[in-house]
Amino acid sequence: MNNAGNRFLAGLLLAGITITASAEKEIRFSGSAESLDSGKIVYTEQHRQTGECRNGFWAPREHQVTYRDPEGDIIAQKTLDYGDTPSRPSFTLEDQRFGERMQVRNPENGRVRIRYRASSGDESSYRIKAPDNGVIDAGFEVMVRQNWETLVEDGEDVRIQFLVPTRGKFYAFDAEPAQMQALDGEHVFRISVAGWVSSWFVDPLHLAFNDKRQLTDFHGLTNILRNPEDNHRAHIRYEHENAPGCH
Repeated sequence: MNNAGNRFLAGLLLAGITITASAEKEIRFSGSAESLDSGKIVYTEQHRQTGECRNGFWAPREHQVTYRDPEGDIIAQKTLDYGDTPSRPSFTLEDQRFGERMQVRNPENGRVRIRYRASSGDESSYRIKAPDNGVIDAGFEVMVRQNWETLVEDGEDVRIQFLVPTRGKFYAFDAEPAQMQALDGEHVFRISVAGWVSSWFVDPLHLAFNDKRQLTDFHGLTNILRNPEDNHRAHIRYEHENAPGCH
């Protein structure tokens, strides 16, 4: 995979959804990332989300993620603020080994602000308009839950615009039901770039969910650097300490 592909999804997954609200709750879950290249565990994730149930769905408000190497040392941290648009959260991801830092802010006016510092020290910034079907980072999991009936019950595709912050653009993606024996979840979805860009930009991702609509597996390019130039390709298996009980 080329460098553009390696940077393409530096940040994908983990979130919830959205106007009848319940009391705020906290959920915790963890992930173990097995390299698709070596078969070894290359890092772990610890997640803490606060949010509430709205209209039968989990709507996260804040989200903290700590990434650790196999020895238990912290290698990166991410914080997310979902605000009133759970599919387009603001977030900051910082890799403490290589100095890479991504900051995305999505204010109420929908003008997304991006500031990126690469591991080389080069910096870039963008300001762009978010489309109505725009998705940012962990908001992808929110999108899956929001379109559960279309994807699971009807078996149809969903087209979204996913933010690629290193390029300062939203790109068209298709989410569709799929199968992959390596994944543990009852419901598997393939996420692929729509159109001609897909042939050179990034390989498809696969996500799996259980019947409680919790993420159980992620398979593909991750948001964590393997070295200063390339991200890990991994199968991440998630274990949930508790469920929000929204439905």
